[in-house]
Amino acid sequence: LPSRSRFVLGQLELGQRICDALSQPYRVAGNIAELSGTIGWAAFPDAGNTVTQVFERADAALYVGKEGRRGTAVIFSTEHETRIRRSSLVTQELRHAELESELFLEFQPISDVVTRRTIGLEALGRWHNPRLGAVKPEEFIRIAERTEIILRITEVLLHKALAEVPHWPAELYLSFNLSAIDISTSARARRLIDIVSASGVPPHRVSFEITETAVTRDFEQARSALTMIKQAGCRVSLDDFGTGYSSLSYVHRLPFDSIKIDRSFMTDVDSNSASKKIVKSVLDLCKNLGLECVVEGLETSSQAEVVKALGARAVQGYLFSPPMRSGAVSGYLQAALAQSQANDAAS
Repeated sequence: LPSRSRFVLGQLELGQRICDALSQPYRVAGNIAELSGTIGWAAFPDAGNTVTQVFERADAALYVGKEGRRGTAVIFSTEHETRIRRSSLVTQELRHAELESELFLEFQPISDVVTRRTIGLEALGRWHNPRLGAVKPEEFIRIAERTEIILRITEVLLHKALAEVPHWPAELYLSFNLSAIDISTSARARRLIDIVSASGVPPHRVSFEITETAVTRDFEQARSALTMIKQAGCRVSLDDFGTGYSSLSYVHRLPFDSIKIDRSFMTDVDSNSASKKIVKSVLDLCKNLGLECVVEGLETSSQAEVVKALGARAVQGYLFSPPMRSGAVSGYLQAALAQSQANDAAS
């Protein structure tokens, strides 16, 4: 092998040995603990001509590894350089964006799988920038959270979402996603409550969703902020349940009203007994704790029939409707109601 290839292989092998060693379980105070490590490598002079440049690129490789290849060693490459430049460009555009005009919402219905009636709508943030065009939510939200621009984005989108609620039937609720930054201080949580209060929308029609990852950043602060939100009359939901390692410990320690089962369990729920058992267990847990359970990611009738048989009621996914612009919501609700009434008449 050429010397460059031997170097790369050597670094990867060394890094993987270190990662493997870190992943070995160990005993602490009579308990077994486990951790994992991800390593980012960058070589001089390929990755940069100064210590600062090389370190920054090693950190970029580490970030890529933590994002998609946890527990492995990653060597900085031209692909990572492209990501850095793209991230920098998106960051700059976000900083100077006219968020009021560039941000908009799409809404995805949450339905009752038994009655086929719509019970709520989840607001999903979208960004169309004059220079970049449409930017994927997973890209701009991640960058916004790193720069705290997310606070402004949350306010703009929440105002827009609440403005739509009065146009919906009174029994429907709004589901709105929060980031860890949004609940990182009591003042920020209070700001969310004030926005809801000023909108005139009854608080019980607003459900704030938070992921387990966001909760784990500062559990005590998250509990304080979510308790404030709950006491103000809004609902609180745990999103992406099942993707973390400690979800069960948060269910009884935080003031949740509902749990959303992550869509990853739906891909094979109609063919994989393990996925089916997991979904059944979460549904039973919610029933025992008096919590609503929303099953996300339904795309086929077969999946819907399986989760219905397991005891699910609230569901969400492309099977019922893809996310839609606000102007299409009224027509969808009318059509869905007519279909539900037709089903009732037929039965």
